[in-house]
Amino acid sequence: MTYKVGQCMEILRQKGVRLIAINDNVDSFYKDDDFTPFRNIMNEWYARDTSRKIKSTFKAKGESGKHTGSSPPYGYIKDKDDKNQWIIDEKAAEVVRRIFHLTMDGKGPYAIARVLEADKIDIPAYHQQKLGYGLHQSKVFEYPYRWCSSTIASILKKQEYLGHTVNFKTRKHFKDKKSKYVSEDNWLIFENTHEPIIDQETFDNVQRIRGNVKRYPDGWGEYHPLTGLMYCADCGSKMYVHRTSNYKSIPYYTCSAYTKVPCGTLCPSAHRIKAEAVLKLIQSTLQDIKKSLDEDNEV
Repeated sequence: MTYKVGQCMEILRQKGVRLIAINDNVDSFYKDDDFTPFRNIMNEWYARDTSRKIKSTFKAKGESGKHTGSSPPYGYIKDKDDKNQWIIDEKAAEVVRRIFHLTMDGKGPYAIARVLEADKIDIPAYHQQKLGYGLHQSKVFEYPYRWCSSTIASILKKQEYLGHTVNFKTRKHFKDKKSKYVSEDNWLIFENTHEPIIDQETFDNVQRIRGNVKRYPDGWGEYHPLTGLMYCADCGSKMYVHRTSNYKSIPYYTCSAYTKVPCGTLCPSAHRIKAEAVLKLIQSTLQDIKKSLDEDNEV
């Protein structure tokens, strides 16, 4: 039984589903015994303690300068003789260099993605699958050449291509196991741990070019009133505002984590919702609150 057993049992009871846990002698058909709440607490303590020990081992590994990720970034593969060492995957590395050079030539992530798609370049997840590693070994790729602009933007920011090891960029909670991005100030960087794909001058120039691109919250030069205030209910990431590409220019929000590489890994859905719908919901909620306060004052 897990730390969520109490909540699960209540939900199943409401749905008329019988839950039986043989090892813990639990049967939801009968009334819970008095020990059940304490058992749930102990199970949560156990899960928390196990998580703490794993994190301690993970932290020690990361602080020693070893790679903490299960797979190297696109452009590298693990050395067969030393799993802790990355070596260059020349085919993918050439694509990485091309992405940086196209950026130097003035192309943005979306334009670069379309160039790679037109040239039928495998997307990173599909390329890694063909090599026998990565997170998507059993996935069937319907569009193996359809690059996301977010993938390009992510590649352009990776200091790993300078030959550095960058640890602790994400963290997970022991309960929901969802990855959350950590502030760059908390990253741990070890320089010159593997062969670089991009030289420092090229990397710095690209960061300068990308940094000079003026970005607005909705991409149209207008700040929407909800920008910075909306978060995804599933993963807790910020919701970013966009506008439809047609002449109506309708603002809508999507989860920022959904498009992280590879798409759909950190959040199962983009959770697209029109800004107008959210504003109406807020307005309705405020009206209900005001009505409730007015009724209390009358009493």
